[in-house]
Amino acid sequence: MGVLSEGTPLTWPQVEQNVAFIRQCAVDQLLGLWKRSKGRDEDPALWGDEIEYLIVSIDNARRIAKLALRSAEILPLVTENGPCSADGEFPTFQTEFCSFNLESTPGKPWTMYPADLLDVEPNMRFRRAILEKYMKHNEYPITLTNFPRFGLKHSTIPEYPPSGPQLKSQFISDLTTTQRTRYISTAKSVRARRKRKVQINVPIFRDEKTPWPFHDPSVDYNLHTYPEDEEPRKGAAKPNHIYMDAQPFGSGTCCLQVTLQARNIDEARKLYDRLLPLAPIMLALTAATPIYKGFLADTDARWNTLVGASDDRTQKEIDQKTLSPRFGCNTSYISLDPRLRAQHNDHTMPIAPKIRQKLIAGGMDDLLASHFARILVRDPLILCAEDLTQIDLTTSNLFEKFQGLTWQAVRFKPPPPKNVHDIGWRVEFRSMEVQPTDFENAAFSIFIILLTRAILAFDVDFYMPISLVEENMETAHARDAVNCKEFHFPATWMTEYAHDADSHGPTDGLATTSSASDHARHDPPSSITALNGHGNHTEYPPTPISTLINGPPSSAPTASAPGLLSLIRRYLNSLPITHLTPVQRINLEPYLELVARRADGLDVTPATKIRDIVRRSGEYAGDSYVSEAAQWRVITEVGIGTGECGTGMAEAVQNGGIGIGCGEGGDHSVVQ
Repeated sequence: MGVLSEGTPLTWPQVEQNVAFIRQCAVDQLLGLWKRSKGRDEDPALWGDEIEYLIVSIDNARRIAKLALRSAEILPLVTENGPCSADGEFPTFQTEFCSFNLESTPGKPWTMYPADLLDVEPNMRFRRAILEKYMKHNEYPITLTNFPRFGLKHSTIPEYPPSGPQLKSQFISDLTTTQRTRYISTAKSVRARRKRKVQINVPIFRDEKTPWPFHDPSVDYNLHTYPEDEEPRKGAAKPNHIYMDAQPFGSGTCCLQVTLQARNIDEARKLYDRLLPLAPIMLALTAATPIYKGFLADTDARWNTLVGASDDRTQKEIDQKTLSPRFGCNTSYISLDPRLRAQHNDHTMPIAPKIRQKLIAGGMDDLLASHFARILVRDPLILCAEDLTQIDLTTSNLFEKFQGLTWQAVRFKPPPPKNVHDIGWRVEFRSMEVQPTDFENAAFSIFIILLTRAILAFDVDFYMPISLVEENMETAHARDAVNCKEFHFPATWMTEYAHDADSHGPTDGLATTSSASDHARHDPPSSITALNGHGNHTEYPPTPISTLINGPPSSAPTASAPGLLSLIRRYLNSLPITHLTPVQRINLEPYLELVARRADGLDVTPATKIRDIVRRSGEYAGDSYVSEAAQWRVITEVGIGTGECGTGMAEAVQNGGIGIGCGEGGDHSVVQ
């Protein structure tokens, strides 16, 4: 949820009274931060990953799995007693929104060099093993996106009755939320600002015996504990949908994120723009969420559930489209690249003119001012009494009240104000779903990192209208979207520099804009425009993911066109042996091959695997309902039976047999 300070929380009416003042202070903090940091240059190319876990308790004798609400108990054991080794770096762990979640990041940022890339999977395994060591003998840190029956009775341990003044949910207890100020206040403020509970409706998967029309049988239409209990009776629970009514249904799901540090602000803006069109593609490739609240869904991804869970808009704002969801697709590109055209920034969300003008008056260009104005126009969900009395315009705590609680597919992150660890401009890629195995999580992380290196080295762009990126995000939710759907993408997306990679390869191993792409920036803009096909802005044809990743099939007229993996391999082949040895090149290939197989449908997504396990299980009646026994199969076969949990890793940590990471984790990692 970002770095947000704790304190004495204000009620929502108190927040509303102070929003205008706090917003102006946040604008001033941003301008100061930007002025101090805009001239940073030559920052090293670093990156980090972030993985979120579910804490699950297993009773194999009874074939039952439950969420263990123990993150607050486990975290101190991990941080106070963590193992050490020679390199002095210990991974960073912290709680997340729900009391059954934990999050991990590496103890120090990775470089872009292959030697570091090949350490990613062992480090992920090490982090999982550390967590497992401090859990009970029947508890596991699993990387499934969500718990299949969360929201039904007997899904947590300990079990608490549903509802409570924080969430007012009829399905889950307030104690499923981590009891920290920022989480509690966020949930209460979302509900207070929108003047009703959140309404999450996921389409039900219609199987042979699914009752039709389907009315969610878990909804109690006769509940009268709170005034909000009237909402399902007034249509909040849609027919043929799975209904959920509280933020933990979205914010308690798990993701895989990657944060990259750029050389300077210009490179960060370029990376932001390049990654944005890729967000839906990576969402579809990593889709892992086919079940909600004990029912098979007609979707495979969790993104829209997060959108609904964090949607604090009033009904008027929704009807008049004056504000986009707080959690959603990005609303604009921000690079000063001459290939970016006005037609690409076609999002209709209004820009707050006064905020934008103040930022421009402070020296910001229009694109960046518009980007931040769309963030700062929102209301902060969390304010503490200390925020009103301890204002320091040289910090960014008030700006983070807006930035840190706006969740988009790609996040543009300025350097922190009190930059003890000399952190630069960063870009956070946020759309991927966490995968069951550390091998998969490492593969997709490495793929993104290598792709950004190739993009910078060969000056590739993927500009397309933001509206089509949004359409692609919706497409990515479809069942088996990787194989069954097509995604809008520029018809011609590679310049001559990518086609001629061997002669224009990078020389520094980091592939910043100071290396191979220098020649591109000195060519006439008209030449670059023609090569990228921007003369015709309507040519963004629907394209299969297999073609985008692996290139067209050999029988296609465009068979010679490369895919994204070809671009990465050309980049790797261009590296000197001092940066990439033959052995390292061979060892990187399995990670790339996983992405290739996933795109071609040879390796199914976790969502497809989970759905198939449920439908093949003897406990499944063909009615879309996922029983406790079927859930146990999913957890044990996918969550634990993947070779990642319960394999003796924890014992190896205890015995000092794993020599990765040690020391004091902290905010010096670029993933913070």
